[in-house]
Order: sequence, then C-alpha cells, then structure tokens
Amino acid sequence: MQALVIDADPKLADIVRSVLTLDGYNVLSAAGGHQAIAMAAERVPDAILLERNLPDLDGLAVCRRLRRLETRVPILMLGVGDAVSDRVSGLEAGADDYMMKPFSVPELLARVRALIRRARLNSY
Repeated sequence: MQALVIDADPKLADIVRSVLTLDGYNVLSAAGGHQAIAMAAERVPDAILLERNLPDLDGLAVCRRLRRLETRVPILMLGVGDAVSDRVSGLEAGADDYMMKPFSVPELLARVRALIRRARLNSY
C-alpha cells in the first residue's frame, strides 16, 4: 500500500512517514501543494494525508484540485486548532476525514486503515 504525506513541517512529516512505514506502507512525501498534486496525478496512492496549512497552496485548494482530477483516493486532512468550521470546510473541500493536531499515532493509523478499507469496499 502506498500513502502520500503532504506536510510543510519536515519533523512532523518524518514522524508520520516513519509511523506509516513501520505499519507497512510505501510512503511518498511532498512539502507543498503543487508538488503534491503533480505526485498524486502521476502515481495515485492508496491514501493521502494532507496538511491544511501549506506554504504555496493551502490544503483546501489542494483537496479541491485533487477531486477535480476525479481521483477517488481517500484524503485525511490534518489541521491545527479546534474550530468546527475548520473541520467542516476541510470535509466540504473533499477530504474524507479530518484530524486535529496534535493527534495520537494509533488513531492516525486506525483512520488511515479505515479510509483505505472503505475505499476498497466502494470500488467493487
């Protein structure tokens, strides 16, 4: 299974990449939105973990563009803060799930597995 991690924070991206790798994923990573869109269009991953606040193109715009590519890849958006409106806007932009930072690693893995499981069930 392959996951694409999109986060501008190199430390957090390394942690998420390590956790996913230990769980058996082949992990690609991107530090910005434009790079992420190009990578996702070239090689469609099984899941995308997308930071909401990116330096070049925010996560909402990235999510909308990925959905315009008609990709059905599950997207887990990661954001800071606890405003309901942030979570709602992420989901309305096309994310399948939204987690607030800081998050627990077991919950992150469980959500990624659930997203991939649902995507596979819906593809049959």
